[in-house]
Amino acid sequence: MDKALADQLDRYIYKLREASRSLKGSRSVGEIKTKHDNAAIAMKSAEDFLVYCALIQFVRRNIGSLSRPSCVALVSVPSHWPLSDVDDAAKIVFNNAKQFKICLHPTSKHRRGWEIDAAELLALDKLIIFVQAGSVVHEDFELAATVRDRLHLCDAGHVRALSKLRGCGVLSDDQVAVIAQQPSERMEAIFRRGQPASRAAERLVDGRNKPTVRPAQQLDLSKGFGEAGVWAKELKRDVQDWRDGNLPWSEVDKGCLLYGPPGTGKTRFAAALAAECGLHLEAASISKWQSFKDGDLGDMLKAMYRAFDAAREDAPSLLFIDEFDSIGDRSKFPSRHETYSTTVVNALLECLDGIGDREGVVVLGACNHPQKIDPALLRSGRLERHVEFPLPDAVARSEILAFHLPSLSEEPALKEIGARLPGKSGADIERLAREARRIARHENRPVTVDDVRARIQVPAPLDAATLHRTAVHEAGHAIVTHALFIGKIERVEIYDNVHSFATLRDANGLTVTEIPPREFVTRWDMMKMITMHLAGAAAEDLVFGHRANWSSGTRESDLFKATILAIKMVTEYGFGNSLYFLPNSVDIESASKLWEDLPLRDEVTEILREQYQRARDMLDGLRPTLLKLADALVKERSLDAVQLERYWPGAAKRTSVLRQ
Repeated sequence: MDKALADQLDRYIYKLREASRSLKGSRSVGEIKTKHDNAAIAMKSAEDFLVYCALIQFVRRNIGSLSRPSCVALVSVPSHWPLSDVDDAAKIVFNNAKQFKICLHPTSKHRRGWEIDAAELLALDKLIIFVQAGSVVHEDFELAATVRDRLHLCDAGHVRALSKLRGCGVLSDDQVAVIAQQPSERMEAIFRRGQPASRAAERLVDGRNKPTVRPAQQLDLSKGFGEAGVWAKELKRDVQDWRDGNLPWSEVDKGCLLYGPPGTGKTRFAAALAAECGLHLEAASISKWQSFKDGDLGDMLKAMYRAFDAAREDAPSLLFIDEFDSIGDRSKFPSRHETYSTTVVNALLECLDGIGDREGVVVLGACNHPQKIDPALLRSGRLERHVEFPLPDAVARSEILAFHLPSLSEEPALKEIGARLPGKSGADIERLAREARRIARHENRPVTVDDVRARIQVPAPLDAATLHRTAVHEAGHAIVTHALFIGKIERVEIYDNVHSFATLRDANGLTVTEIPPREFVTRWDMMKMITMHLAGAAAEDLVFGHRANWSSGTRESDLFKATILAIKMVTEYGFGNSLYFLPNSVDIESASKLWEDLPLRDEVTEILREQYQRARDMLDGLRPTLLKLADALVKERSLDAVQLERYWPGAAKRTSVLRQ
């Protein structure tokens, strides 16, 4: 078999030389080495032998172009094979020929520019450029290329030949397939001289086929996922139409970004989506890419390219990239990390665009803070769909409970329990179900609704003074909202945690307002919104002489919302003391940034103080109305739009009894 393989390769190269000589006006390709000991190459290096065979195939496919007087070949190398391996094998094939210049393209472009002189290389007659798959290519090489090809490494015949030459035995089709997916550095471990390669291959096959438990695959995507569930249904239909040949891949969404608070089930949703659409799931994250090997730039890029290559090889597939906001924004990178981070973003842009074919690969990103992501990654053709993944509402919470407690799925009490868990994420509810099962397991019986209730942390009942303060706070919001014509108030509620409980948000009270969408906003519109947000705290200050901490402290608080609006007024809309436009100039996730920018801090402080005082002055003039509405809330706990009519300033006096 050794001699037969060597003779076959010799005859093959001989035919290449003869074909090249027959081309009119061509130059000789006689620099390609024709006498070689294939067994010696295989025994010296498994990697060199496989690349050597792939290069011979490349020459055969492109003999016409390589034989012309001038040729620039751009050859893509799979990301899991180092370019240095290709360089060693190319020297064997081309025998250090002066006529053919071999160039290993850098995997990234530094801030100071490319580390190669393209003009000097392109001055040569024949240039072969090996580039790592997925990496950015020098613009001049892109323009000058006369041959574009991909190096087909680990061809089945080459793998079997290597196994035979090294005395590693016969391999099955499945074993060859799994070996072909391995990185180059594993080849020596697989093909140890005189040892059966099938043994290593079987271990790889077993690891690949090892079953994984994915309970998320059983999720009903039509329940509890809101807009994300709607998009999943559309994607499933489009993927099926593509499989049936009724829809080109260009009509299928290329990517989607899921964003929302932690623990809402974005990762679980990805696994369920892949199962629902019949897609292979390739899971990755920015932190995993960064921690690959030594974590330097080359390792980071190699891990990224490998993930995209794996998704392409297993297409149709879903490539899920978690922590997508960790990729960052090129306009905000600190100078000490700018080169590294910018190169990573540029490489990811190239992967999402798809230098190679990305047909059959849907990319799904997940994050908590979408505003931190480079806008170029989110434009059409990349992660073009943006779906919010909010905390589940009362109905969704009961559905999540039913999923994790299937034996109780028909229990009406789950709806009541789900309503009593405002602000809880899917992960929180899963933990609740796990704790309930643990109670039943320790007592050696089936889980019951009482087990679930036993693990719910019931908020403490509000005393009369706290309930009155809450009523004053919500009455302040409602009166200012109505007075400034901001929107239609649907209802105002307070919760005593005895007879009334929060269902939408984890709060002591809530003013629900329907604010109509606006195509544009004025400075006064934004001022009114800030006044509305600060009206609750202003009402407390007016009545009690000080305010409680529930106006601040979280990202859902009144002060947080008012501050964000004030920052946007100054930096994005030119509604401050200057007209400069600096969108996203302040990292909202890092409050210290606001304090570092003293002029901005002063302007934001001025806006907030001015609108806080405006709210306080408005409510001071309407103090009797404020106290009357607060008393009604203490009595009734909830007032709808009709019931509120009698409490607005200027409303006619009525003698009718307030409806329950």
